[in-house]
Amino acid sequence: MRVAFTVSSRAAGELQARYESRGGPSAVVVRVRLSDGRPYPQAGRIEFIDTQVDRNTDSLLIRALIPNPRREGVQAGAAGDRALIDGQFVTVTVEGNEPVQAIVLPRAAVLQDQGGNYVLAVDAEKKAQRKPVRLGRTIGDQVVVEDGLAGGEQVISEGLQRVRPGQEVNPAPAGAPPPGARPRGTRFAPAPAGRAG
Repeated sequence: MRVAFTVSSRAAGELQARYESRGGPSAVVVRVRLSDGRPYPQAGRIEFIDTQVDRNTDSLLIRALIPNPRREGVQAGAAGDRALIDGQFVTVTVEGNEPVQAIVLPRAAVLQDQGGNYVLAVDAEKKAQRKPVRLGRTIGDQVVVEDGLAGGEQVISEGLQRVRPGQEVNPAPAGAPPPGARPRGTRFAPAPAGRAG
């Protein structure tokens, strides 16, 4: 069965950049979810990508080929002998054959000013340090960091309004209360003034 769908030219460019070095369209898998929300068990592959962007919608037409075998126990040619039906609406998901390693942060951990996007990371001396970052795509309330972090850093995601670069902080897991406080969901709290260290 051929499934036709459109993606924005921006999303198409991101897909091309991400998978070009991994084999292009053959490096992605196309999955569909039926109109009632059930996932269709067969995965497909891209067979056609249009060479022109639709000027009205700034989108690109893509066609995928997805297996549509006859359902067990249903006679060939009978109504409903296949799960996918011509003209049916489905939700399409395009994913890579192999997982892509990425640094993902809560969107709330990313700050922005005239210099661009940045995060506050905790250094070895437990001080908040500003780190400029370049962001990728957003997935729900999470954002992919394309550049600026190496991975493994502790990044302040809660209580940002009380922390300044260079300030000492007490790191704690997200949602944990700072030492000696009632649970309030603060990830990093400023260190008490006059603390010996």
